[in-house]
Amino acid sequence: MKPIDFDKLSLDEKAKLILSKGVYVSKSEFFQLEISLYRIENDFVELWYEPITGRVMRIDYLKGKKVNPYLKHLCASNLN
Repeated sequence: MKPIDFDKLSLDEKAKLILSKGVYVSKSEFFQLEISLYRIENDFVELWYEPITGRVMRIDYLKGKKVNPYLKHLCASNLN
């Protein structure tokens, strides 16, 4: 799926796509948010989750953005 098509999906549709086709890679934190990195085909997707409210705040393709914040949390077994 192309990022432009992904952007047209609702938040719920994006979450379902990640659950069905995504592969968990790593997690990072930003203030009180948990940001999980998933791989869908050859691209990376971020899922922003707020543990206090139990809500997914946003889901974005990382096209053109760096994955550096995840490198310190990266486990090689998640890359297969």
